[in-house]
Amino acid sequence: MARNLIHIKCCMAILGSFFMLNIHNAIAQDSTHNSSAKIALDFVTQDSINQVKATVTNPDANGKDTAVKGADVHFFIKKSFGLLPIGDAVSTDDNGEALAEFPMDIPGDQSGNVTVIAKIEDNEQVGNLETSKVTNWAVPTKTDHGDPKRALWASADNAPIPLVVTVTSIVALVWGTIFYILFQLAAIKKAGKLENA
Repeated sequence: MARNLIHIKCCMAILGSFFMLNIHNAIAQDSTHNSSAKIALDFVTQDSINQVKATVTNPDANGKDTAVKGADVHFFIKKSFGLLPIGDAVSTDDNGEALAEFPMDIPGDQSGNVTVIAKIEDNEQVGNLETSKVTNWAVPTKTDHGDPKRALWASADNAPIPLVVTVTSIVALVWGTIFYILFQLAAIKKAGKLENA
């Protein structure tokens, strides 16, 4: 019975290793199949409208870049807490190009810079692709470097004056009470010694 159990465990281990090896090979083939495909990201202005242009190419057997038609390109703007989509996915045309209008009200940094990302996901021809590029088409964000105002959420130096006075008074009152009690205990102890003498 014990031998049969050992044989079963060995067979299971061999089958598991074989299964994992096949999965690893399939993933490796999928990742290297379209490793030469690429997205080129450009920014163009047509009729006073700012547009983001993604050009998707894939090398042919001779190594020449050929346009990828019908690939869905997703455009995003990188923000502090994630990616902001720019409209819906746009399919590439016969030239492998996809255009998306850049929003005019996107806030950027002090110079109006933002990072634009173009993605293709699970495409039969090119698999998964992603590229990014910085543009200064966003609205510059002004930062106030003046004197910080007093507020409850500010640091201790900028806390509201009534709050500082209240907290200081409470702390002084608590410590004053403690010292008064200690003084009274010392006085009672001293009075007890005098009575016993």
